[in-house]
Formats: sequence, C-alpha cells, structure tokens
Amino acid sequence: MQPSRRDYLFGLASLVAMGASARGGPVDPIVGTWSATTTDDQGVTQRLKIVITAEGKGSLILVEEANISIPASLVELSGPNVNIEWKSTGFAFKGVLKNDAIEGTISAAAAGESQAITFVRGDLFAVTIPTLPPGVMDQKRLHQLRLIAGAPAMGVAWASGKDHVLVDGLRAADAKTQVALADQWHIGSCTKSMTATLAARLVEAGHIKWEATVGQILGPHLPPFNAVYKDATLVQLLAHYSGLPHDLTGIDKYGRGPRPDIRAERLQYVAAALNEAPVVPPGKQDSYSNGGYVVAGAMLESVMDKPWEELMRAHVFAPLGMTSAGFGPPGHPGKHDQPVGHAPGPGGKLRPVTKPEEADSPPPVTGPCGTVHLNLRDLLAYLKAHRDRPASFLSEASWKTLHTSPFGGAFALGWMVKPDGTLSHSGSNGLWWANVVITPAGLAFAATMNAVTPGSIAVITQALDAAGRE
Repeated sequence: MQPSRRDYLFGLASLVAMGASARGGPVDPIVGTWSATTTDDQGVTQRLKIVITAEGKGSLILVEEANISIPASLVELSGPNVNIEWKSTGFAFKGVLKNDAIEGTISAAAAGESQAITFVRGDLFAVTIPTLPPGVMDQKRLHQLRLIAGAPAMGVAWASGKDHVLVDGLRAADAKTQVALADQWHIGSCTKSMTATLAARLVEAGHIKWEATVGQILGPHLPPFNAVYKDATLVQLLAHYSGLPHDLTGIDKYGRGPRPDIRAERLQYVAAALNEAPVVPPGKQDSYSNGGYVVAGAMLESVMDKPWEELMRAHVFAPLGMTSAGFGPPGHPGKHDQPVGHAPGPGGKLRPVTKPEEADSPPPVTGPCGTVHLNLRDLLAYLKAHRDRPASFLSEASWKTLHTSPFGGAFALGWMVKPDGTLSHSGSNGLWWANVVITPAGLAFAATMNAVTPGSIAVITQALDAAGRE
C-alpha cells in the first residue's frame, strides 16, 4: 500500500494552510513525533510521520510528498489508544501505544486499502533543505535550487515588470535531453482555478448561474443520489463547501488515455461521488474536494452539451492565447519528447513514469479538478490575466467573485486566498509538482518540477522569494 501517492495526492498541497479541529485530551506518553515507513510490492518505501501536540492536535507528514504536513480533523487519545482521522484526504490511523511504539493500521479511503504499520518514537526523517543567500532569480540560482530539490527538471516563470521564463535540467532522469523553454508541464490541481474561470465565463454568458444546484442541473441525468447534495450550488462546489470527500473511493477503475468525449464516463464518476457520505456538513463547512470540481465540470458540460475539455479550449485557452495547453501527461512519455513525470523507485531513486496506465494519473474522468498541462509562457499568461483582470475577458464583478472566499476562510474559487489578498495554489499527481502565486504587489509567479521530492515546497518558496526581488 502507498497511502499517499497518485490520485489521492491530487491537490493535497492545498491542504497545508487548512485549519483542523481536535477532540480528546492529550495523553503525555503519546505527545511527540512518531515515524514509520511503508513499502509497496515494487520495493518503494514511503516515509511517514505523525505529530501529536500537547493541545491534543495532530498532523500527518508525508516526507516523499514534499514533506507536506496535513492537519488532522479528529484526534482521540484514550489511555494507550490512538484514533486520528484526516477526513479531507480520507486517511485514518488507529493504534495502541506499546512502550516506545504505536502499533496499528493506516488506511486510505480513496485507494480502498489499509495496512498494518508501527510508528516509533522520534523524528527519524528530519529533512534539512539548504537555503541559498538572498538574491534575484537567474539561471544559476535556478540550477542550484533544482539540485537542492533533487528533481530531474525545474522551471520558473514570473512577471512583475517584464516576463521571465527559465528552465533547467533533463526531461527524464534516464535521458540526456535537456528541458526546453517551450516544454509543457503537468500542473495538477492548479487546474481548479481554470475550471472556476470557465464557470465565470459561462455565468457571464447566461448559460448557468452561480446558484444553480446539482439537483437542478444534473438530477435529470443521474440515478438517485444522496439527497444531502441535491441543493449544493455551483459556487459551493468551486469553494470546497459541498461536503464531498477529497476523492472518490475506487477511482482507479476509470479508464486512462485520451478519448474524443468522456462525458458519459464522467457522469458515472459523478453518480458514484454523489452517493458518498459527506465528510463535513454540506453548505456549513469547507473541506477540500477534488470530486466537487468534477461535479462542477459535469454541470458545465450539461448546460453547454459539450465536454469540459472542449469548453476549456474554447472559453479559456483560446481567448488567452494558451496554445500549448492540453490534458493529461504532456507529449508521449515513452519518447521523452516532453518532460516526463517521475516517481520514487527502489532505494529512493527517481524513475521516469512512461507506462500510460501510470503516467495518465489521475484518470481523465477527473479532468476538471486537475489534468491540465501547458508550457510556462502560457501559464504565466493565464496568471497575468488573473492579476490584471482584463474587462475584455471577464467583468470586474466576476473577477472579484473568483478571487474572494464566498463563505469566509481560505478558499476562493479555485484559489487559496490569504487575508492580504495573495492568491495561490499547488498541484501534484505524485509525479509532478506545480505552484502558482499572485501577490497584491503585482507579482505573478509559477514554478514546476517533473517530480515530487522532500524539498519541493522549500525550494519553490526560495524561488518565489528570489522572483520577488526583481
């Protein structure tokens, strides 16, 4: 079992800033950091840490997945018994303290799997990322940051005064082909703001309303589903306020590879998602959901009678000149004609993922939540549109709707939004890493890697700082 990889990693980076509630009082012997490893049937090891605080809160740290820390939604400590849940991701751990170890079971709902695991006391996997001296972003600094990250290739693009695009490294770890400026990158959940932008365009054109509900739009096309989602609105879905789980259980059953029209299969996904139990009360609390975006995409398909992919090309990519944008892994991974996503292999060495059933992850049916690829120039053009908010593309009211949390908290429509107005999002399918940021000071920034490493977040943070020094 690999409870942190692939499809249910999708969008996980966005959870870093989320709050969490904790229940149950702290039990002193259990407070602290606990470390464990899991190994799959291919010999790939994943390193995990659980941190339990004296206040009775907890977090799960996925070392290989950029050292992401996911706050727990539930922490119950009763004597030697430990029960921790991460509802937004579907992770759960139950164990019993025995001396300096917690023996138990960790599960990942989206994968439909569980595994016995033992966490031992202490931080056995501390990650130290070197910090370069402050300075502006240039080719030399990018090269140094890529080496620190340990990714085969890395790219950055930013604009405050003028546009800059830099890339460094190899398309694949086992090839000698250098990555090029025009090469394409998989951006994972950074797709979400694009789906929300499409929705805004269709709302302005009068095809759908923000207040349109799942029941109104999709009800006639679906078998009976969980009634708690009937009144979920388009804006709730796009603001992670629908209560839908992070991912659909059994997502791996859906097909891989491109096809001319995926709407029927996407409706099958939506029907299954809408029969899942909510992880939080719908319309009452936010909880990050990839499935919510697939449901929203299906609503847009229904009112337009066209696939989401075709709508994206016509209403977002073409008007903004994003000619490189497409869906799924870029190019033909086995030919190395574009950068290739990488996964950890035995011994921790990165391996290029070229098999279609692995490279096209998550499956195309999930497109609206995160399958776009494009080059950095086009990604920067997209970010500049959100920074500059041109009236020729969307009205000021629509831009404000996209960039403002409609229910309070951290989520706007397709964006994380900070109190100062900074917009950001990260994306990964376990093979790629992407991060986009727009600051109130006018900096539009993007960074990409064709791998996820323990240093991904820390290195991109340094790149953002350097880009802001222009």
